[in-house]
Amino acid sequence: MVVDSSVVERRRPEPANRRGVGRFRSWLRGDRSLLAVLLVAFVAARLSIAARVEAFRTFDTRSYAGLLDGPNPTATVSFTGHAPRLWGTPLLYSLAGSDPARAWAQALIGTAAWVLLVLALWIALRTTTARVCAATALFVLALTRAVYVWDHTLTAESLSISLGLLAFGLLALWARRRSWPLLAATVLVTVWWMFVRQDMLLFIALVPAVLVVLAWRDRSRRWPAVVALGALLAGLAWNAALLGPTDQTFSRWSASGRSQTDETFLYRLMVEVQRDPAMHRAYHDELGMPQCQAIEDPALVRRWNVRKFSEAYARCGELQTWAEEHELGVGFRYALAEPEHYREIMGHRILPMALGSTELHTYGRPVTMLPEAVGSVFYPPRHLALPLIGGAAALALLACVATGAVRRRRWLTAIGVVGGLVSVASVLASLMLSAGEYTRFGIQEAIYLRISLVVLAVAALDAGLTRRRERAGASARGESGEAAPRPYTPAS
Repeated sequence: MVVDSSVVERRRPEPANRRGVGRFRSWLRGDRSLLAVLLVAFVAARLSIAARVEAFRTFDTRSYAGLLDGPNPTATVSFTGHAPRLWGTPLLYSLAGSDPARAWAQALIGTAAWVLLVLALWIALRTTTARVCAATALFVLALTRAVYVWDHTLTAESLSISLGLLAFGLLALWARRRSWPLLAATVLVTVWWMFVRQDMLLFIALVPAVLVVLAWRDRSRRWPAVVALGALLAGLAWNAALLGPTDQTFSRWSASGRSQTDETFLYRLMVEVQRDPAMHRAYHDELGMPQCQAIEDPALVRRWNVRKFSEAYARCGELQTWAEEHELGVGFRYALAEPEHYREIMGHRILPMALGSTELHTYGRPVTMLPEAVGSVFYPPRHLALPLIGGAAALALLACVATGAVRRRRWLTAIGVVGGLVSVASVLASLMLSAGEYTRFGIQEAIYLRISLVVLAVAALDAGLTRRRERAGASARGESGEAAPRPYTPAS
């Protein structure tokens, strides 16, 4: 029998070193080379920022880092609620030990979170153009001063933002890879996230909701999802059990010497009710709040002196009794009693502050990284923020319908829509329960809303490019009269 030497040559295995070189070359020719360049550039930029800025303390830093009577971080870490804050942020600050280390820890966690989110979105998309646009948009957003400044501000906002990105990024990867380590990491990060800020519960609820949907659609995921759901529900129960004790312990660290719930109502009286004649009148006439002359001094409001205002409030016994019964729901009651005035102040003042630009001079010392024009794409002037966000959302939704992303990229479209709706609902609920620092209280929702809009935009782009490529392929097959050969894809 004669053996064709060419066949033998083709079947001869390649040396291991040649296979490695071939895989590396195929890797360089693929999308992953572009991803690697973007990742390296982003990480280098974030490290450059972290090396140039200083840790920034606010008044609340002491209740997270134990700085009331000198450095004593362990006084703020309690897993049973005997601390002024839930343990999520104090635990990190206790382990870090110093302000520079805390800022670096937050910056590194934030960088990892954005990288993981981009990786998850990269895998979900199918075209190179959409992938590069998604990665570029998210990395530029993460490098804007309105975002990175929180990584160096010693409060809970940075960790809350980053853990949310990590949780959703890990969940998206598990939805595709079905890996137990990925699911375990998702649960651990989500439970940690629960104990950072209480106003993130609407977002946190999305994690078990997605697990329920995945388990319902795919039996192979059912038992892992059930185990994860059990752990998340246990974490939520633990969180609920700590809220009461933490609220009371907060009084030892607050400016007014009151619980967090009482102090929040005090802020609402000082910042909103006493400064707005229409609201002041409605609180007394519509909501039945008792009058108290001790807090009517305009100087108490103008000077933002919480302690003196609290001392005046302490002389209002009837008002305090009323507050104990109504302070938690007073924001919702006012919205129902005066819907027109509520819409006016929310639309013209509060929401533009919460979802618009951040008061950087108040919360950190930013450094120069991106040109102002680049940052203004995501954070335009405050008076234009709501119209531009609404217009961008409408255009993104129309693009998803026009390109067929609603059918072709169902998950991405659903993520963008649900993320946007939950962002708006969360910030409205949060602002009804709190008062004062609107830009700080709404920063998480502001960032998540922008991410949701990016997801919608790249889902539409990806679906449109895929449809155009399919039409071009069908046209080529029609002209040749035969099926076009499948392109060769090198093994990764």
